[in-house]
Amino acid sequence: MSGIFSSMNTATKGLMAQQTALHTTGHNIANINTEGFSRQRVDMKADRAYNYGGIGQLGTGVRMESIVRMVDNHVSKQIRAENSTLSRFAEKSEVINQLEVIFNEPSDTGLNFNIGEMFDAFQELSKNPENLNSKTLVVEKLKTLTDTLNHMAGQIESLESETHASIDKNILDFNSKVDGLNTLNKQIFNVSIKGQIPNDLLDQRDLMLKDLTAIADVSIDFDKYGRVGIEMGGNKILTQEGEQNELKYDKYDKDNPNKTREVKLVNSKDNSEATITVTNGSLLGNMDALRDIDNSKKNLDKMASTMAQAINRVHGQLEVKDQNGNLVEAGFIFTVKEGKNPEDAAMNIEINKALVSDNSLLQSGKNGNEGDGSLALELAGLRNKKLGEDGKEDQSGNTIGGSYRDIVIKIGISKQHSDNMVENQEALTQQLENRRESVSGVSINDEITNVIKFQKAYEANAKVLSALTEMLDVLINRTGV
Repeated sequence: MSGIFSSMNTATKGLMAQQTALHTTGHNIANINTEGFSRQRVDMKADRAYNYGGIGQLGTGVRMESIVRMVDNHVSKQIRAENSTLSRFAEKSEVINQLEVIFNEPSDTGLNFNIGEMFDAFQELSKNPENLNSKTLVVEKLKTLTDTLNHMAGQIESLESETHASIDKNILDFNSKVDGLNTLNKQIFNVSIKGQIPNDLLDQRDLMLKDLTAIADVSIDFDKYGRVGIEMGGNKILTQEGEQNELKYDKYDKDNPNKTREVKLVNSKDNSEATITVTNGSLLGNMDALRDIDNSKKNLDKMASTMAQAINRVHGQLEVKDQNGNLVEAGFIFTVKEGKNPEDAAMNIEINKALVSDNSLLQSGKNGNEGDGSLALELAGLRNKKLGEDGKEDQSGNTIGGSYRDIVIKIGISKQHSDNMVENQEALTQQLENRRESVSGVSINDEITNVIKFQKAYEANAKVLSALTEMLDVLINRTGV
């Protein structure tokens, strides 16, 4: 009779194994569209056999070893690294694209067009030096030019502020995900310490790590329980035991206002701070973009300042007096808005208010003779002169239009490089995701096949158990045992 009970136990274990496998298959199917989910499988092995009556060993059925998730940790590591690079250049590309829109070149409304229109107006004035309409046209073109510069500088400043806000959000998201990983570490430990594998928690951990490294590149270490430790530049962000530090973003510094931008690690124990070098991710992409924004703003200010100094130097050769005989700012065409910083030339440049009020104050000649357009001609000639930053002629310098075009070209090169990197990284990450999918992904066809396979196996084990039950009934009720 003990042999029948042993056989029944074998069939029962078979039923339980196939039921568990079927349940796991159902779990896979249910999560086919769950982001980060890894296909699971019940590992089965033949259970321990025993010697039977000298004829050999008799098997005792199946043993479920564990429920494992199908992952390739090396591929997961590669995905995190390449996705971090993709996020960097995607973020930078998005910001630089907005910078390109601000400069709006080439176009018939952009600054380059306005610069050309200004010089064309000076050229026309040199031909009609006494014509008030020609002077009015020059003032209109100058006003359009300064308004465009002011507007562009304002847009650049807004983009800079938005990018700072994006970095603040990056830091907030980073700290939030580290906090989430700390919570997951505790949950993973509570399951693992009991000798079980927390498959779904490990999937959540890996997905959160992917999101974290998309923000900033970090060093990752796993302990035997599956808990993750995180470092950044040799500084601990999270330990497996639960010690957690945060990042912060410093936009300003008292010795360098508005320019110092540092990511720092704040120690949770003593609030001490250490500067962190960001090496990848969307956080670095935003910081890269800020440098491009800074350079564009600085070069636009230089161009505006050079242009103003050069034109003022030529027009300032003469004393310009208003109708009451008062000297008009030494004949300057361009001035700085009252109370504003002259270093922010693009933002604060404006036309001399006296010229705006009375266009006739604009000078066209040098000697005061009728028909003298020599001054206007000299102003028009600045179009092709290479100038230094002080507005004086300098063969090692650049033309006003050339300086502006250089700014636009540099932005275009940066954007093209970022776009190329995004394209390359998208292709690479897609290849890696395909490799991950081949190992960890849920195939509906494969799972349906498994449903049928485990269902048939369950039915077969049930038939064995049914047959053994009938045999036991015969043994007990018909033989009187």
